[in-house]
Amino acid sequence: MVGEPVRSKIPGIALALVAASVLWAVTRVGLSTIPGIATAADSAFGWPFKELSQYSAFSATSPIGSFIFTIVGNSDPVVFLGLHVVALAAALVLTLWWVAAMTPRRSRFMAFRLVILSPWVALLLIFLGSYDPFTVIGFALVLLSWMYNKTPLIFLGGVILGFQHFEQSVFAVLAAYLVVVAMRDRLPQDFLSPRKLLFTLSGLISGKLALTLILTLSSESGAFGRGAFWTAEWFRISLVTSVNFWAVFLLSLFAGSWGLIVVVSLSVRRKQQVVLFAAFLLCLIPAVFTLDHTRVFVMTSMLSLSIMTVVFARSTDLFSSRDFVYVEALAWLVVPLSVWVGMDGTPYLHNVGSLDQLIIFYNQVTSL
Repeated sequence: MVGEPVRSKIPGIALALVAASVLWAVTRVGLSTIPGIATAADSAFGWPFKELSQYSAFSATSPIGSFIFTIVGNSDPVVFLGLHVVALAAALVLTLWWVAAMTPRRSRFMAFRLVILSPWVALLLIFLGSYDPFTVIGFALVLLSWMYNKTPLIFLGGVILGFQHFEQSVFAVLAAYLVVVAMRDRLPQDFLSPRKLLFTLSGLISGKLALTLILTLSSESGAFGRGAFWTAEWFRISLVTSVNFWAVFLLSLFAGSWGLIVVVSLSVRRKQQVVLFAAFLLCLIPAVFTLDHTRVFVMTSMLSLSIMTVVFARSTDLFSSRDFVYVEALAWLVVPLSVWVGMDGTPYLHNVGSLDQLIIFYNQVTSL
């Protein structure tokens, strides 16, 4: 049965369900690229020496994909898109590697399915060409470094994240630490200790400083970055959209993973619930006041959600079979959504016509 925490007597069935979750994760939202992917490819090629406009310079401050694209030496938008598809696959594989190492065999395939059906995977599928897959790779590397308990790896993981997206990563790491504090008794004792947090944050700062130095020496674009959107008017537009779309926005935060969040949160004491809620707020605040509302929350909560998934899979004796059925059923049934604001200030709810999205994606790729 879907959601059953015990190991299947027929491994092929468990593997088939994982394969089915991959297929369903793609078909329920379709595939789509970021708006103007050809322009994005042109902006990325030549990093860090490419001069960018005030409102596109932010892409230069999440540069790992752009750097690899430049090193490849082919400015074709199809190559740019293909690179991001490969990065998406790598992000998922690395995350599943960490999940496999952290979960018992009897619940491992269930944990795989919950990860594959999580909102961050859907986000990467509907915004192909964004820098997010490379940020998730950084998140996965940090999770692996915390698990392997190697200080140089922990620091290096922080450097990679700070270099790729310092702002999101700070919120993500701090929220993850709060989740670990709340769930300490259900995780390995030394997983993300205060010492590991310190080395991770030191790496984040070092990565950001290295990026700032590179951009300062090579391009004027670094003078703008995301700061161009940190104005009272953009904050007002973002807040109005968050309030106007509040119900859909709330649903979109965890999508089908809300079941997991609720079940795990209700299984702990009130003090632990308060700490988990603090982690939730830490991810929610930047999402409310930025243009990519759902996308920002999903990215800043990726570490926390992954840890909660592992906690759920490691604690099978604390939940009933009905809990597992409910959690996984919601993960399969609830289609992820995305609320965001365009550069012209217009709010959008991402097109949920998955067949339309697949057709449009095909037309986009063949026309590049």
